[in-house]
Amino acid sequence: MLDRRYQTLIALAKYHSFTKTAQKLYITQPAVSQQIASLEEELDFALVIRDHGKIHLTPAGEKLAQFATQIEFEGTKVIDSLRNNVEHLKMGCTLSLSSTILPKFVQQLSTRTNIVTTKINNTQHILQNIRDGKVDFGLIEGNFNKKEFDAFLLQKEHFIGVGHNKYRCDSIENLFNQPLLLREKGSGSREIFENWLATQNYNINDFKNTIEIASPSAIIEYLKQNDGISFMYESLVVNELKTEQLKKLDLTGFHVEHPINLVFLKNSYFKNIYQEIVESV
Repeated sequence: MLDRRYQTLIALAKYHSFTKTAQKLYITQPAVSQQIASLEEELDFALVIRDHGKIHLTPAGEKLAQFATQIEFEGTKVIDSLRNNVEHLKMGCTLSLSSTILPKFVQQLSTRTNIVTTKINNTQHILQNIRDGKVDFGLIEGNFNKKEFDAFLLQKEHFIGVGHNKYRCDSIENLFNQPLLLREKGSGSREIFENWLATQNYNINDFKNTIEIASPSAIIEYLKQNDGISFMYESLVVNELKTEQLKKLDLTGFHVEHPINLVFLKNSYFKNIYQEIVESV
């Protein structure tokens, strides 16, 4: 759908090399230079900075490439939907939400489309998947750049500390000697906990023993069988709290509620569809 020059700009933004861009697009390097120069002349502003053999896009070039990328994959989605009369929704979801919110979304989406694809990963991976057009939207509890993404609020979740029933403490300082189980970097739940620690003038390194585990369910199982603490959404451990397999840590000053959002690219053509989905779930 896009002018070939914009497709070249998208590739150049990705590879930062005239040579590699030419190889990927199966055209000559002079052709890449000519197309970018033609686009700059037409727009009357610079898109590329050449610095001692290295290529950098100007801020305007980066923004234009990002906008062109969005038009490219959203345009393709619209045409495919019209041509095949089949709506194909690709959804991303963070690991922390995959066992709580995701099932009802899959159930609801299956009533309106023949194909539902779901990718499960941490917050940063899902956001990158949205940028790359690998998913249309994501169910995310972590933070995101509101200049780049738009969102609809799904609900708010209580974020709590949990551990073995034997723990009797009212301050985070008293837990520094306990094993801390936390998600990998890029996880929304880890970011929420780290941000709260910072408000108390602490950080992860204040804990003497930290264990990174990518799976929330694996963290829960570990805590049920071993000493340790972790911080996660209360909805993940409702049964464990009821059966007293785990205990909610009553920490002074720790009252965290975080929004769960359906996140998508800013100015998306499909914004109304995403709103309909949120309202129907």
